[in-house]
Amino acid sequence: MHMDYCLDKARRLTHNNEYRLVYKHGKYEVGRLCVLYRMPVAKQKTRIGFVTGKKVGCAVERNRARRLMKEVYRLHQHEIREGYSIVIVGRAGLAKADYKQAE
Repeated sequence: MHMDYCLDKARRLTHNNEYRLVYKHGKYEVGRLCVLYRMPVAKQKTRIGFVTGKKVGCAVERNRARRLMKEVYRLHQHEIREGYSIVIVGRAGLAKADYKQAE
């Protein structure tokens, strides 16, 4: 696997308070399969978190939805500017979506 395309821990939101900050102060865009929250963060690398709520389905479906979101992000991360905290929240249709739809 090519190293530039991995999603390392330093690039992820890991704590609840980080997610809450983005929800509270960030702007959001609603799509058919997900909601994207973004908040500018000065002089930092872009960090991202993936969330799926109970509405997405059972645990298996939620995990699949998260894996799908991570994969789409992993392959497109170089198109995203630095300096943001991003939270992507999967919506109900995502569990049934294929890669192309998620993209």
